[in-house]
Amino acid sequence: MRNNDSAAHAGAAIETLYRAHYGALLAHLTRLVGDHDAAEDLCHETFLKAFRSWDRQAEVINANAWLHRIATNTAYDYLRRRRRVRFTPLDDATQPPSGAHSMESRLNEQEPVHRVLALLSPQARHLLLCASAGHSTAELASVLECSDTAVRLRLFRARRQFRQAYNADNDD
Repeated sequence: MRNNDSAAHAGAAIETLYRAHYGALLAHLTRLVGDHDAAEDLCHETFLKAFRSWDRQAEVINANAWLHRIATNTAYDYLRRRRRVRFTPLDDATQPPSGAHSMESRLNEQEPVHRVLALLSPQARHLLLCASAGHSTAELASVLECSDTAVRLRLFRARRQFRQAYNADNDD
């Protein structure tokens, strides 16, 4: 029965905090992520995290600071995930490309790149594709189990190999 009393107390305390701090946290999160809808979701996630960690939390001296820290960490996690995965809004996907670039011309521009990538060694191709996808040299070094300097050197060589093959392909 003690567990139910504790959960009820935590629920009441979080509800009080929610009513007192929701607006300020929502404004804070909106400033951090730049999207009101995402900020609302993150705000609710913040209060869920606070509720889950309520029993482990010693007497909170400053509930506002505690909630803002949870909210800020939640926003940073969200921004890191969003940076890794890029979505194209449906409005952008349904609009024809702007300017003189039609879809056909864009595909024609990609053909030589794909052809040259196929000519590269698998290691060079993989390294270039990972780097162009936004992976840092530190991440690549960790995966390849080598130093950051070694990854930079390999990337330099792979880019040079790509340029040489691309220029040779376009000269034909």
